[in-house]
Amino acid sequence: MPSKIKIESLGVYLPPKVLATEELMRRCASRPRLDLEKITGIQQRRVAEGEFAHDLAIKAAQRALAMSRYKAEDLDVIVCTSISKHNAPDEFSFEPATALLVRKAIGAKKALVFDVVNACAGMLNGAYVVQGLIRAGLARCGMVVSGEQNLPLAETATREVSHSLDRQLAALTLGDCGAALILDASEDERFGFHWLDLVTGAKHDHFCYSRPSRKGRGGVLMTKARGLQLKGAEHFPFYLKQALDGTGWTLDDLHHVIPHQVSVRAIRNGIKVVSRFLKVPVPDFYLCSAEKYGNTTTTSHFLVLHEFMQREKIQPGHNLLLVSGASGIVISHATLTLDDLPLRYRAAFPLTEAA
Repeated sequence: MPSKIKIESLGVYLPPKVLATEELMRRCASRPRLDLEKITGIQQRRVAEGEFAHDLAIKAAQRALAMSRYKAEDLDVIVCTSISKHNAPDEFSFEPATALLVRKAIGAKKALVFDVVNACAGMLNGAYVVQGLIRAGLARCGMVVSGEQNLPLAETATREVSHSLDRQLAALTLGDCGAALILDASEDERFGFHWLDLVTGAKHDHFCYSRPSRKGRGGVLMTKARGLQLKGAEHFPFYLKQALDGTGWTLDDLHHVIPHQVSVRAIRNGIKVVSRFLKVPVPDFYLCSAEKYGNTTTTSHFLVLHEFMQREKIQPGHNLLLVSGASGIVISHATLTLDDLPLRYRAAFPLTEAA
């Protein structure tokens, strides 16, 4: 049985409309005094118009298939990890599974389909599940897909935020995006995922959660940013070192680290925390696109992969560390070495045809 899986293809879909942070802040009924763009480093994000979460997932899935050696009918499993579930105006639907909608749209007639919802760690969690199915010989190849229409949470926040310490402020950092991976067994042990693991500190679930609004329509995202920051500083560096040690790597072996794109400032603070924990300077290998796209939740790592493969910063043979933090609190790390995916990706999606 195969021991490693690899990313065989990637599809990313970004809605064309750009919304600046300043414009979003002007929409607030009671605008906070803080400068959100200065604090977070997020200048803009993409916004879906006339499209919903499942539309973003389907378009990303189609793009992944466009560069893949597999056809839709070859897929043995589709795992959808969307958390927004905004599939119609003022409607958040959990049934049928979004994976079923994707399968129907792309024509993956034989694929086993189900959803896995684990906050912003969803796509890495989905990869973990597909990895297990491939290793067990139950699947040859599978797709992990997510479509995140997050702006409805930001729209609720513009109506309800009332001060600069409001727990809905984090919703104003969100952006929309779709992403899809096709995964299969790695024929060369040098390439693919070396380490992929998740851990949950469930007692910290109160630091970030979503629920229906109590003041009107829509959902809300409630975040205790300071608490998340403190718990992250306490726990994340240990698991990052565990992932490196488990892979047999040191910091010198890494070409790039792709953190969850919470904000530019959060990523910079995270680098300082890791440096203090490891007691060594951390190289400038963290990749960030949050200034352009905001926090696209489950899709953020693969949006960064898309961005920097197109810009030729990520190359074949590069060693990557993916770091994810999610409501729960869920901490996940993945190490992988890329095959020729960057070359194939640029050939399929040149920078002039950016999603």
